[in-house]
Amino acid sequence: MPANTAQMNTGTEPAAIGTIHLDVVDLEQSVEWWRDLVGLRVVSDDGEAVALGVDGKALVFLHPGATSRARRGYTGLYHLAISLPDEPALAHVLARLSALNAPFSGVDHIIAKSVYLSDPDGIGLELALETPERVAYVNWPETERAPEIIDAEGHSRESLGPLDLDAIQAVAPDAELSEAIAPGTRVGHVHLAVAELEPAYRFYHDTLDFARINYVPVIGYGDLGKSGTLLHQVALNTWQTAGAPPGPVGMAGMRRFAVRYGSQTGLSEAVERLEGFVRDGDGYLTHDPAGNEVELAAAAAPARSEPANESRTALGPAGALQC
Repeated sequence: MPANTAQMNTGTEPAAIGTIHLDVVDLEQSVEWWRDLVGLRVVSDDGEAVALGVDGKALVFLHPGATSRARRGYTGLYHLAISLPDEPALAHVLARLSALNAPFSGVDHIIAKSVYLSDPDGIGLELALETPERVAYVNWPETERAPEIIDAEGHSRESLGPLDLDAIQAVAPDAELSEAIAPGTRVGHVHLAVAELEPAYRFYHDTLDFARINYVPVIGYGDLGKSGTLLHQVALNTWQTAGAPPGPVGMAGMRRFAVRYGSQTGLSEAVERLEGFVRDGDGYLTHDPAGNEVELAAAAAPARSEPANESRTALGPAGALQC
């Protein structure tokens, strides 16, 4: 483990992952996929980007202009995760995927029931029902390739078990497929492919103040979240990207993602720890060591489709963004 990642968090830890901005090749096709397959609804369309979400709240912004599909081997988004509020919501999603013959895979992580699929440009999406109540104990030493998990009934469990699709779908056998995704759905986490695990982990722990969950360099993986929970908000891996550069210009993928702090004070204290950033309206933009752009703001800040260039003010040391 990096020498200082065991420290106590300072109390400014992020409240949530906010909106995700994606660059896509065919905007109309992508909007249809997120709307008709995933179940999000169009929240806004300003001519520059289309925002989709739930209950009028944007979760994902789609930006046209990419010229090629996403490809592995570059740093950036591994997948984004949208968290569902309950099992009927997951059953509704599965019913829609099945009815539309959409390819997906299901995994029971014990900490979550997850469905994985890819958008038309190859961008990975996890639809997850988080189930920490099913877990009594997790231990994952840095030198072990797999965690020890004891469930709430005292049984040893694997972290990559098969998802019981029939049992889930039986929860909501009469799901109306045209209905939107359930209220309470939110962005759960981002899983990032990085070039080097340790500097990326330090950035999200020491600088942005996410709490340590697991740091397992033996398999090139780490994750972070809120103190006192088992649920990650940021996951990192080097599985296909050790030493790799960011994706080439024009490749579909993540443009940036937002981190929300619970107060303006928490946001300000996090910004003080940054080595480089720019001011953007009510928030700040920076980059992690792998080149991923991160927007920092207080939780009440409105979602933005594009940075307001006229309001940007360079702050911090010369060199601006940390890459």
